[in-house]
Amino acid sequence: MLLVGQFGHQLRQRPAGLDGGQFVVAAQDHDQVGNRAAGERNAALTSDGRLRVAAALLLTSPFVPMLFQGEEWGATAPFQYFTDHVDLELGRLVSDGRRREFAAFGWQPDDVPDPQAETTFERSVLDWAEPDKDPHAGLLQWHKDLIALRRSLPALSDGDFEEIHPTWDEDAGWFCLRRGPITVAANLAAHPQPVPVPDEATTVLLASHPGATDLAAGTVTLPADAVAIVSATT
Repeated sequence: MLLVGQFGHQLRQRPAGLDGGQFVVAAQDHDQVGNRAAGERNAALTSDGRLRVAAALLLTSPFVPMLFQGEEWGATAPFQYFTDHVDLELGRLVSDGRRREFAAFGWQPDDVPDPQAETTFERSVLDWAEPDKDPHAGLLQWHKDLIALRRSLPALSDGDFEEIHPTWDEDAGWFCLRRGPITVAANLAAHPQPVPVPDEATTVLLASHPGATDLAAGTVTLPADAVAIVSATT
């Protein structure tokens, strides 16, 4: 996932003459996941809270959001690089090349899944029972709530880059993105803290944590790894 400052920096680089709807953006995709040595998804690398922050930033962005298969419920299956080359020599070269590639990063050859092994593919198949079980069901509902909010608020479907105003403090670990009357406030610190929002923000529309609704005097106090979407209108 993007760091706070990196996310803000990218939003500062606004391509002239283009609309946000002309870009497809993701928190993870098949390239990022499959090209990791062990194919770990974000759900294996970070907390449930940060997965919710990432989803909020993605689904309230001015871009066309893309969710990678199973991301919406925090799928536990990895997405490992797998191949099915019928040419056995080509398959061997692919497997050997994969191991050599990651050896440069300190990986032991036996720890890199063999792309030609059927078990590598089998590990990558989604478990479709997960969406109905916690904590996956809660994360799935969070994505549904964010998508519903995006559809209901014109400011969140507006791709005009001039209407995007990010602010952040990377040392403190907070990030805000204001789009018209809507502000997305995220706390990535390891402790609760107030995050500055516009003085006119009076309503919490959606929050990733029950304790993320303390909105007063130009700040919203957020628990660690939490996000709230606030509005200047009721």
